[in-house]
Amino acid sequence: MGGSLTHSGLENAYWGVMVVTYPFISGLVAGSFVVSSLSHVFRQRKFDALAPLAVLTSLALLIAAPLTVLGDARQPSNVLELLTRDHFPYSPLATFILIWLTYIALMLVELYFAFRATNVRIGMGEGWWAKLHRALALGSRDASESRARRDRKVLVWLSAAGIALAFLFHGYIGFVFGATKARALWATPLMPVLFIVSAMVSGIALMWLIYVVALRYIGRKPDRQLADGLLVYLMLFILLDLFLDAVDLVTSAVPQYAQGATYYGFYHLMLNGPFSLTYLGIQLGVGMVLPLVLWLVPVVRRSWLGGVVISLAVLAGVYAMRWNVVLGGQAESKISSNTVVTTSVPLTGFDSLQTVLGVFAVALLLFLLLTWLFPWRDAGEIYPVPDEIYPGSEPSPAIGDQPVAMASPASGTSMSMSMQGNPVAGVQIDGGDV
Repeated sequence: MGGSLTHSGLENAYWGVMVVTYPFISGLVAGSFVVSSLSHVFRQRKFDALAPLAVLTSLALLIAAPLTVLGDARQPSNVLELLTRDHFPYSPLATFILIWLTYIALMLVELYFAFRATNVRIGMGEGWWAKLHRALALGSRDASESRARRDRKVLVWLSAAGIALAFLFHGYIGFVFGATKARALWATPLMPVLFIVSAMVSGIALMWLIYVVALRYIGRKPDRQLADGLLVYLMLFILLDLFLDAVDLVTSAVPQYAQGATYYGFYHLMLNGPFSLTYLGIQLGVGMVLPLVLWLVPVVRRSWLGGVVISLAVLAGVYAMRWNVVLGGQAESKISSNTVVTTSVPLTGFDSLQTVLGVFAVALLLFLLLTWLFPWRDAGEIYPVPDEIYPGSEPSPAIGDQPVAMASPASGTSMSMSMQGNPVAGVQIDGGDV
């Protein structure tokens, strides 16, 4: 350890690895939702096939995110206080619950409109699988082209509102840290912006991985244009994140621009101390510089393995950023100078690696359940963006000329849909036309 810092037993770091994991997961929620909105709001038609999968990913992570906070709480049952008593807007956790519940409601509504037409078509069959999808369609039986256009228009507005909620859902975490004046390394107005931009970076990297793995799993070849487009956005946000980190470095590590406590803590903790490996090595080196260098190599950029390495490196770097903020901010002692507040992560038990893996396991199970329940494989093709919504736009390259086949796992009922000309015409059920 550099400098004159010594370990101190006078203080404890009360926020541990579960609180590190919470902003990481909530950042994935915000980032993956914005990815799902690329085709709806930002007219990026090549991402049509990715939007349904991104919505399911965001919802699974959104449901699992509060488990980290509950896992960190010594008395998890006290969460009922936030639901039954008026703590808004004075309590950050009460604000979080209000935003979280609103976000859950919006995601469920968007889920309904994103898969309504597909659920209607599957519900035309027989058996328990068809009955289940008739229930998910809430009794709707309209599979017409005009209704599909109305659904898509609603999705545009829902996605736009969801982007604002996503930034609010994750940005308020940075605000909570930035407003904590007692911690010198947290008290910076850059904190909310750093959290939001890094959330976009992690969300794009996660969706690249999930898209490639999911398509390979079901035996389809991932769309190279879609994957390359995601990598381009990833590099742009990494450059923005790197710029913000450079500004933070200048305003925290240069004594002429930083307050004494901030400079002392940043220099002796992040640059020349116990967090230098996670900050310089993982957050900046592995999470930012390495992906940029790899992307500049054409052979790596064009290979699927290269994209996997880039995405995993980015996710590791973003998690290291959360680690450095949460634990690094608490490492600077408030009681005595020249001391470090140490913390450790046990393998099992309270606030351990075991609990973190458990939260990610719950998120994975929710994701698998949602992808099994909702027909994401065909929703991106069945729901092209009508030209009436975006005047002057070109036809979506995600829409092919081959029929899209769906089968009911329970009854064996098959349906085929011609995507030539009319995106909703030509539905066939057991040989009959509808």
